Amino acid sequence: MAIDEYVAQTYPIECKGRNNVGDEVLDTPVGVKIEIHKSPGSSMISSNVECLYNAGGHGQRCKASHPEVDKVKEGVGCPYSFDIPYAFETNK
Repeated sequence: MAIDEYVAQTYPIECKGRNNVGDEVLDTPVGVKIEIHKSPGSSMISSNVECLYNAGGHGQRCKASHPEVDKVKEGVGCPYSFDIPYAFETNK
């Protein structure tokens, strides 16, 4: 079965942000909107994250633990930002 149309669903969640070891960092959660979508002609499923602490060219980082700078070391990953199957592929 081929799906040749844009498919999207938006989910409102609350998030307490993450630090570089994955622990929550905010005392009070912030409201976040996550849109999960699939584009026509593609098998990739991806997300767009609308969050005060979302950073990076593809919204792949969380800066809740370090709001004054965009990136620390390799960056803190946003657990809600993904591109599948890319997220599961290993570098060769």
